[in-house]
Amino acid sequence: MQSFLWVLISIVAYVGGLIIFARVTPRLLSHSFDEVFFMGGAALDILGALLAFGAIVLTFAMFNGAFPVRVLNFLLLVGILIVTLRTAVYCIRPRVGTTAVSRALTGGYGFFLAAASAFYIVQLFISR
Repeated sequence: MQSFLWVLISIVAYVGGLIIFARVTPRLLSHSFDEVFFMGGAALDILGALLAFGAIVLTFAMFNGAFPVRVLNFLLLVGILIVTLRTAVYCIRPRVGTTAVSRALTGGYGFFLAAASAFYIVQLFISR
């Protein structure tokens, strides 16, 4: 029963982390990278990524990497990959009222998270 609660809490944290990342990142585009709002939003983005990846680490560690948990983690990582790529591509596109450096930083961060997700997808099934 306790394992079920931890998995449920981690799934809620995963969804919360993805929502934070998808909602806060596009709002950073209208601010310069040295403004307080940009720095606070970037810290919130990092928290969202920690929540999303923390759910994967928690479930993997609790069940010692059993195959059904690897499949669950694969699906969660694919979700992170899709959300981060979509957000990064949205942030990179030029538009009126955005700062070029802010676009580059937010898009680069999104691509970095997508690359981390792809790396962990590969490591999920290679490592024993």
